[in-house]
Amino acid sequence: MLVSVLVRIWLASKITTPWIMVDELLYSDLAKSIETSGHFLIRNVPAGPRTLYAVLIAPAWAAHSMSTTYALAKAINVVLMTAAAVPVYLWARRLMPRLYAVVVVGLVLLLPSFFYAGSLMTENAFFPAVVVATFAMALALEKPTIVRQVLALAAVALAAAVRIQAIVLVLVFLSAIVLLAVLELRAYERERRRRSLLEQLRPFWPTAALLAIGLLGYVAFKVAQGQPLRSGLGSYQGVAVVNYSVSAGAHWTLYHFAELPLSFGVVPASAFIVLLGLAFRRAGSRSRAERAFLAVTVAATFWIVLEVALFASRFSFRVEERYMFTLAPLFLLGLGAWAARGLPRPPILTAVAAIVPAALFLTLPLEKLLNISITSDTFGLIPFLRASERFSGDLTETKVLLVGGALLAGLAFALLPRRFAPGLLAGAVAVFFVASSYYVDRQIRDYALNLSHAGGLVGDRSWIDHKIGSDARAAFLFGTTIDPFQESIVLWQTEFWNRSIRSVDNLGVHESAGIAETQFALDPRTGRLAAPASALAGVRYLVAEDAVHLNGKLVAHHPPLALYRFQPPLGLQDSVQGVYADGWMGADASYLRYTALPPSGRLLVLLSRASWGGKDVPGHVRVELLRGERVVRTWRFVIHHKQTRRVVFRPPQGPFRVLLHVAPTFSPASYGSPDTRQLGAQVEFRAVSAR
Repeated sequence: MLVSVLVRIWLASKITTPWIMVDELLYSDLAKSIETSGHFLIRNVPAGPRTLYAVLIAPAWAAHSMSTTYALAKAINVVLMTAAAVPVYLWARRLMPRLYAVVVVGLVLLLPSFFYAGSLMTENAFFPAVVVATFAMALALEKPTIVRQVLALAAVALAAAVRIQAIVLVLVFLSAIVLLAVLELRAYERERRRRSLLEQLRPFWPTAALLAIGLLGYVAFKVAQGQPLRSGLGSYQGVAVVNYSVSAGAHWTLYHFAELPLSFGVVPASAFIVLLGLAFRRAGSRSRAERAFLAVTVAATFWIVLEVALFASRFSFRVEERYMFTLAPLFLLGLGAWAARGLPRPPILTAVAAIVPAALFLTLPLEKLLNISITSDTFGLIPFLRASERFSGDLTETKVLLVGGALLAGLAFALLPRRFAPGLLAGAVAVFFVASSYYVDRQIRDYALNLSHAGGLVGDRSWIDHKIGSDARAAFLFGTTIDPFQESIVLWQTEFWNRSIRSVDNLGVHESAGIAETQFALDPRTGRLAAPASALAGVRYLVAEDAVHLNGKLVAHHPPLALYRFQPPLGLQDSVQGVYADGWMGADASYLRYTALPPSGRLLVLLSRASWGGKDVPGHVRVELLRGERVVRTWRFVIHHKQTRRVVFRPPQGPFRVLLHVAPTFSPASYGSPDTRQLGAQVEFRAVSAR
């Protein structure tokens, strides 16, 4: 565990910035507010998921530097994830000898899912919480005392406090009780005295009573509040009111069951199938502890996969491994228990167990699943995404690799000599985890680095805090660019790394996450910004894209952003519309000037295709100078590739506009580039002196 903690902290340190956005921003903001005020706030507004995870990482925000805070939060994640090894080991010792238990723990610590420790996500606390809850259930099934049943339900409540998804563990516990009763009847079928199902269930009356009391209490509480029952789901209320398609749900359930073995190395699935098959034979299980383990694992797998698949069928449309990788330790325990029993391999049962994973892999629609979205959600498929890129997008070869690998694993499971099989199979699973981890690590690092660059975090990421202090109050002005999603990425990254940003103000375009914002109104004649007085209370600084210039004092410039000291009345000097962050415009762009230039000032309009060395698509350019709605002057010319053209003029006094139009545009994607935009020219507007 100590080695795992040290290695995982080192690996997490290689991730340069939060990359599962906007989730990591939400949890970091919650943690920050808990550390500073003791309340669950996002942008100083009560909102968001009230999760125990935010409380656990909140101490990291006691550090002054955000770099230190980020490193500490990831270290806490690593410790939380690694702590799952303790209940895994204690559970394993009830099923197998010490050496096998140590091997199982080692495999758990090698799971690629541990790379979530490099992200500020609830998975880091949810993983050990679910392992503890399922272990507590197994203990209660083994010996159903009142204390053990209460502890099992308390563990379920703890997991739900981390993430409301864990409410499904109530169904897992109830189903496991029934399954255990069935397995017990099979185990004691030869006894003269037949044990009825009711006799098996009777000891669990405390669980039924506590759940009934809890349900009635919850209903009464919500009725007293005057709120619907679904309000207890918090930010996930929407999942309770939408309509689910039976057909789509069935398909996504199949896909999730098919992908699940990739999260724990395939072979444990075969071992568990054999163990479960033996349990339904007469006296097939050696102990009540093993039967309790089987009952909990079957129930947890069924309900968790079903819950996640239904969610995916309606909301995400991808395999959500990150919501079900908590099942991996249970299947690794199954591998250890099967090996400890001497590797029983009844021919028919073994053949089924060896073939099922490969057959399930055949059902996966790789053409729909292998895309960039799996980076945050489906670690098991990342190696195959990388393979498909190496195969130049040929998914046939990728599917052969996937299914062929599963068949080889099945053959090894079925045919390896018993003398060598335990070590070789455990070693093969470990090698699979290490190889998968390599590709997952590369994918995450590349993604985070690209996101950091896209967010403008080149150089000093906390440049605003370093300039004005983390205790200062700054607001971010949003809605000033042609690409709201790209602007959202810049906002989220900048907001995470700079604590001084306390609020977000928008000019009519909401940021993509829909978090708390203040609406500003822009007067198109004067450039003045009207806002509620409360929105600017205590605010001394404004951050905006450098495409707009505020009438305050420029304090710092860190492309693509600029920092201004707030000076009332709040307003814009000028703004640029229709231009991407890299300076390229599409067919149309505009420049609006609200304040007059100096008497000797000129405006330079620079249009360039100097950076485009591809095929020449001559662009016919029209530049119009307007005062009010009247066109004052017009320039027309043609711009070619590798060429720069300029227009310099003395603008009229007072507000004016410059409209640009380029036709035809061109798409770099038509000439082998991944850039699919329709581009006109790179454009720059600059105030210059008469000389």
